[in-house]
Amino acid sequence: MKHVLITAIALTASLSSAQTELQAEAQTAAQTEQTPAQKSPILRGTAISGNIRGFLRASESPYLVTGDLLVDKASALVIEPGVILQFTPGSKLKVEGQIVAAGISTEAVVFKSAARTPKAGDWKGITISGENGSELRNAVITDAENGVVIENTGLNLHGSSIKNSTGRGLYIRNGKAEITDCEFTDNQGAALHVSNYGEASLDNVVFKKNTVAIYNSNLGYIDASGTTIQENGYGILDMGNSHLTLKNSDISKNTVGASAADVLDNSVSESISGNANDFTVDSRTVAGALSEDPQIFGIKKRITDPDEKIGNLIKSREKESALQDSTAKSWNIIGNVMLGGNYHHVITGKSYENTFQVPGFGAEASAYLLMQSPDGRTIEFNADLSADSWNHFSPNPVTLSYTDQVNHLVLGDFQKSQGDIYMSNLPIFGVGYTMSLLRNNADMPLFELGGFFGEARRPYAWNDRHPLIYKEYIEDGELQAQRLAYGASFKWAPVRRFDATVGIIYANDEMEDPLLRDGSSRSTGEPMQTSFTMYADGNWLFYPGDIELNGSVAVGRADTADVAKERAANKVFSEAGLNVSSMGTLRQLMNNESRIRTLSDQELYNIFGDNTTLTRSQMRDSLRTLIRDAKLAKREEDSDIEDSRVMGLNWGSQNFAIGASLDWSIYKTTISAHVKYVGEDFYSAGSPDQLSDTREFGGRIEQEIRDYWTLGFAYQINVENAANHGNTNLFGLGEGTRWGFFDEASDSWQEEHELDNDRTKYIQNFSLENTFKISNNISTRLNYNLEYRTQYRPYQLQVNQFYKDGVFLDDWFAPRKGKKTIELTDNENSTTVDAERWAQYTGYAIEDYLASNFQERIFRHTWAADVSLKQGKSIVKVGGVLSIRSDYSKFYKDSLANLLDLADSTWGKMGYYFGGADYLEHTYPLSWTLETDLLQNSLIVRPRFKNYTRDEMKESEINVDEEMTIPLMNKFLTLGINGEFRYLLTTWEDDGEQDETEMDILGGLNVKVNHTKHWSSEWFAGTAMYLRPDSKRDEYTDIYGGIRVNYIF
Repeated sequence: MKHVLITAIALTASLSSAQTELQAEAQTAAQTEQTPAQKSPILRGTAISGNIRGFLRASESPYLVTGDLLVDKASALVIEPGVILQFTPGSKLKVEGQIVAAGISTEAVVFKSAARTPKAGDWKGITISGENGSELRNAVITDAENGVVIENTGLNLHGSSIKNSTGRGLYIRNGKAEITDCEFTDNQGAALHVSNYGEASLDNVVFKKNTVAIYNSNLGYIDASGTTIQENGYGILDMGNSHLTLKNSDISKNTVGASAADVLDNSVSESISGNANDFTVDSRTVAGALSEDPQIFGIKKRITDPDEKIGNLIKSREKESALQDSTAKSWNIIGNVMLGGNYHHVITGKSYENTFQVPGFGAEASAYLLMQSPDGRTIEFNADLSADSWNHFSPNPVTLSYTDQVNHLVLGDFQKSQGDIYMSNLPIFGVGYTMSLLRNNADMPLFELGGFFGEARRPYAWNDRHPLIYKEYIEDGELQAQRLAYGASFKWAPVRRFDATVGIIYANDEMEDPLLRDGSSRSTGEPMQTSFTMYADGNWLFYPGDIELNGSVAVGRADTADVAKERAANKVFSEAGLNVSSMGTLRQLMNNESRIRTLSDQELYNIFGDNTTLTRSQMRDSLRTLIRDAKLAKREEDSDIEDSRVMGLNWGSQNFAIGASLDWSIYKTTISAHVKYVGEDFYSAGSPDQLSDTREFGGRIEQEIRDYWTLGFAYQINVENAANHGNTNLFGLGEGTRWGFFDEASDSWQEEHELDNDRTKYIQNFSLENTFKISNNISTRLNYNLEYRTQYRPYQLQVNQFYKDGVFLDDWFAPRKGKKTIELTDNENSTTVDAERWAQYTGYAIEDYLASNFQERIFRHTWAADVSLKQGKSIVKVGGVLSIRSDYSKFYKDSLANLLDLADSTWGKMGYYFGGADYLEHTYPLSWTLETDLLQNSLIVRPRFKNYTRDEMKESEINVDEEMTIPLMNKFLTLGINGEFRYLLTTWEDDGEQDETEMDILGGLNVKVNHTKHWSSEWFAGTAMYLRPDSKRDEYTDIYGGIRVNYIF
């Protein structure tokens, strides 16, 4: 096979639909119930599983593979540089179509274990059996059972490393692999195994510290040049009736240089020297001690002819090669095109308008094209287009790029991402350019100069159609300015294990005169701003790679002409007690009020906080009111600030952001730590959603106690609103102080800020994790997490003499024997109360408060356990999660309140309900997966129950997800069936029992038809019913169907 880079053919309906297919279909109990700051033994990431195709974008990385991934015959998967895929135990990537991992030398594509302390064999590995060849370029594959297994196909493996597998690093049967500039290390079986009818071509490949470096089976064919085989158990294991040649190669410093069942070629013998034993004859014994050869189920296998000789096989291949066209093309062109159409019929209540889904006919198209020259130059184009009756034409994204050894140019849509504190994710529609100069000793660019310019946010003009919401027009206060972003960077990588980057980011909002867009003079929903950020970033990897350090520092600010209006809106939210960390979300809701109805439970609780006892519908209604009040406050605010913005003034310590992290692996111990400081005035357009004025410290240690038992401890503290009111609080641990290192603010400061809304919040997390791998088929986890939140809040307890609130109904006011009583009348209802105690209570009305100086102290304990059982081709997972929230808040000035022995619910009528939001929640996830040649099935059932203290509120929820795939007619047809069911019942006491229900019913059917090697089609239909009997305006049904046609060229 000629050395031709094989590229992706993205059989994707559209990037948006591809992203939909990449959503998680299953998560274990411990993953789904983590607290926001909790660190589990499983790494975090964008969850994916099931059928996958299209693009895996670096902007969504890292990915957490929660179940098996499948690229079917009519599909292809393209993985962008820098993408990390983290596989949970037992999961794998199965490629029946085509895969291209398009890593580059500076941004590899990583396939790894999702465990924080990974071990060899944690996940199953990658199998490839598609007719179209695949490519893994600059990839890292580690801790798999079998790194890569290929059969009936071709693979180009370039610039990659396969490490720490338990079976095979790379296994080839009836396939061909071209392996260049690669490294195989620490593989416990055979690093490279070429089996029956397999063929491998090696150039500049290194094998080190493997049990067996190269294993050449009967009828295997290997040609290698520039290959280094050192420090392995066995350098060469050759079973005879095979072909093996070496050129300019070195086999030394191994326990055994070569063990062969037949005479080795002279080129091999001459390459062997300086081993403990250069030659042995125990090849069959060594081969028998290795694990069984990997298998790919569900494919047609070439039957091995026991009488076939390698010489005859070589002659047959030479004849086939002679028949092929030997003319080299100047450019190799491959790609795909997809065209599709769909129809949606949407049903809503009679008196409610459909604002959920665009009805009627829609169209979609996508294209992917890759042109490659023999000298490695590439031109790449991809586009995703859609159209419907609302958005008549949506070209997003459209990207054209050119790459050679020196230049990388991209036009259109692309993402910029680097350090979290200054550029976590910056979408650009414009131009980006990187120039690579010189090479270091690792053949990586020594210097890189980069720059970009483009639109980071599109404008919304008055009365325009909202691109995301059907029948929603942009109104005053919802307009959005165009944000233009500019950036430049310089990277220096003198050696492989160190690099440093410095750069700048500048962004400017334009409303009246945007670039290539229509302008407007009306007010925007968010403040107009200009921002400027400078940053520096360094990465160190200490030999032999056990210690990784990262450090980032940035200084940035944003100047805005709309500060007064923005503060007026924030004041409305702050006085309502909403979380300061949700201000970004609230500003988005001001621009898009219709999104309130789609907020998830977690988003609602992030806004209202744990103390809320409102139902979901009550929270949404409250949000609608607050959003309208905030818009009114902005309109009424009279700002004296001129519409001019000057950069570079009033820079200080609060304009800095600093981040650092450490990862250290020591034998069976892994240590990680991180710190983060973000100043109150720091802002970067590259990380627009980052919360300012925060501190973060965290650490984790994980120890492998036994081969079957891993123990982990983690602690993290997040500090929000650290430097409020101009105090530095550098370390974040001492509110109202300069250094913030466990010191306390003065009494005068405490008194002055006692009733402030935005006091410093501390969120601490401690976790203990146990993972037990009882056998290859049974594993279990036992985890505990404690979350502790504390913050001073502006609450006071005050006398409430309004009879309608029923304070007098408290048992403490009940008549006492021999004591005077009085009658209290409330709307013709009379109640007899203890006169002395009632007088004592009402006498406190002249006081400013009964209690003040309130500190919120909330504990949440979470216990999680799960068991995974594998039997044959089935995997069953059973889990349980128990969470208990406890309120230990207190008033420090409570001398008067201590004289009243009232119930917690009564205190709630006077200012604070102690323990009112406490709850007990328990969840029992259950999943079952089955994979055979005739059927693939996944079933997930997740019941959840939650009991609150206040108003006897209870939640009962059940979620059921089912997905089934049935290949028919030798996979000419593939039938897919999927369904989801969700039912939620909330009950509470309020003048009798009240209840609220939600129910979702979704079902779909799709048929994939592989007409030819190049043509395929997908036919789909389904319905989605969102039933809201207690909120009819949020209820609708969507009935849909469509077809997609794909062509590969």
